[in-house]
Amino acid sequence: MWFLVALGLVAAVVLAGLPFLVFPAHDEPAKADVALVLGPPTDTRMELAQSMVDEGLTEHVLVSLDPEESEMYPLAGEICASGDDTYVCAKPDPFTTRGEAIFLQEEATKNGWTNAAVITFTPHISRSRMIMKNCFDGEVSMLDSGESVSLPFWAYQYAYQSAATVKALIQGRCDG
Repeated sequence: MWFLVALGLVAAVVLAGLPFLVFPAHDEPAKADVALVLGPPTDTRMELAQSMVDEGLTEHVLVSLDPEESEMYPLAGEICASGDDTYVCAKPDPFTTRGEAIFLQEEATKNGWTNAAVITFTPHISRSRMIMKNCFDGEVSMLDSGESVSLPFWAYQYAYQSAATVKALIQGRCDG
């Protein structure tokens, strides 16, 4: 009997997470003052940012990258080392999604940017959208990089993103 109750609870949690984690609302690439590549800056995320630059959709890209990890992300490492001033690469402080949102707001304030395209992967879209809206004063569009995710990684992401969402709800806005 308890097994069926536990199984029912697991099924309910999985079903409840589908619209938030598996099928989140996301936007298509469009004109933006800046594109922000959330970490880790995988090749897929960087390629989407590059295509936005190539298509004239943005002239500025922020890349969240720990310099000590640049070898793990070859395309990001190469772009960040190139000296191309289209790309600003930095390790946000704190090195979290919230820190990335604060980094975006700081750079937007310095540069007069009012809208941003934020690039991440499917299970991270809903939570990062909430954090960006809590920390960035401008318009936010969320772009799905299209990275494939294995079934075990989906299970991990369900647990991680759910817990991290609770934390983000508790933290609230970045302005105080």
